[in-house]
Amino acid sequence: MRFRTRRDADGEPAAPHNAEASDTAREFFQHAAVAQADAGVPSFHVTTRMQQIATALGLPGTRVYTMPAGVLVHHADGTTSFSDADNTNAGTGSLRMDQLQQLQFLLDDVAAGRTGAEEGLDRLRAMRSAPPRYKTATILTGHALFGLGFGMLLKPTWWGLVLAAALAVMVGGVNTLVARNRAGAALFPVIAAFAVTAAVDLCAPRIGMNPALAMIAPLASLLPAAAMTYAVIDLSAGQAISGTARLAVGVQRMVLLAFGAYAASRLVPVAPHYTGTTLDWAPWLGVAVFCAGSLLTESAPVKALPALILVAYTTFTVQFFATDLGGPILGGFAAGIATVTAAGVFDRVPGALPSYAGFVPVLWIVVPGALGLQGAVELGQPGDHLNAVTEIGIAAMVIVALAVGILFATLTFDTVRSALRRRPRARTGPHG
Repeated sequence: MRFRTRRDADGEPAAPHNAEASDTAREFFQHAAVAQADAGVPSFHVTTRMQQIATALGLPGTRVYTMPAGVLVHHADGTTSFSDADNTNAGTGSLRMDQLQQLQFLLDDVAAGRTGAEEGLDRLRAMRSAPPRYKTATILTGHALFGLGFGMLLKPTWWGLVLAAALAVMVGGVNTLVARNRAGAALFPVIAAFAVTAAVDLCAPRIGMNPALAMIAPLASLLPAAAMTYAVIDLSAGQAISGTARLAVGVQRMVLLAFGAYAASRLVPVAPHYTGTTLDWAPWLGVAVFCAGSLLTESAPVKALPALILVAYTTFTVQFFATDLGGPILGGFAAGIATVTAAGVFDRVPGALPSYAGFVPVLWIVVPGALGLQGAVELGQPGDHLNAVTEIGIAAMVIVALAVGILFATLTFDTVRSALRRRPRARTGPHG
């Protein structure tokens, strides 16, 4: 069912649903703010979005502040309330893609006056308790496609793709089991990096791949791509506390992965190297395979796949040609603008995810977390460290460029939208 905005006699949009400043409205506001924090939404986006919700619920003067440990809400009457947020997933959010989609639709309905606070609370609770859309076997298939698609982006050999898919299933499956245990989730990056690196040290040279490159695809799901990007966005938008916290979480995750990989590389001997034929065409097909894997692992509906692929290919193509033209930093900036633009354009495709949810999986493709991890591992090995330092520096600069591009595109669209809303209407004279 499609909803239309109600209009009054003058043709202006009707006032949104104006609930009383009741305990129910405040409770929904608090839970909605926490849900966005749990989704990993950048802080400036939470602030802007919740101002719209406050107006719709009849809570003028209510403000929300996102912090590393949770969300602080300050009401116009001087009262404040604090709720803990879920920060267990490397700063990227603990909601699946289907839950993020439901959350964005709910906030749209509340802001437009189609849903009140009481119904909103019911929908929030249902969203939180909703089980994954797919069964375990389908999710494991998604992890295989995720690793396979990411591996194709690295131009592997045929056997390299098999190795990437097999190890990605192992990492994804075990990560799902330990994610609910805080201690297990904290230690898993080290264990996974050690196990994957040991496996590729033994197998990758025999199938014609560099072990330092072969270990990236199986570990891609653990890379803090979104956390690092959103950290720079928050810092650029003046949200120093949340940005610094996200950056610290992302750096910690990279350090844990690098430590596990380095330990394995020092303890497990590397097999003799044999050259293999790389698949130079693989990256262009890998984008679609990666999107399919992301959709299954994040429990998104299948009908969202076409729009997700359109966003991914648009961003990948823009980054490819921009990098060829001006280097990886310019490519990162162009990719940031392209991903926001494409997500906003293609969210009108039937079944598409909301614009914000639409570009989240694409960050894994454009953020060079793989490059930074590879450089961190090489930095701990004997030999010339100049190349490793260069890889880490380039990875950091591309993340900054990507985040600035996303922020630039977002603020530009918001400014244009606001200007269009304020444009004066043509008025008729006294005689029509």
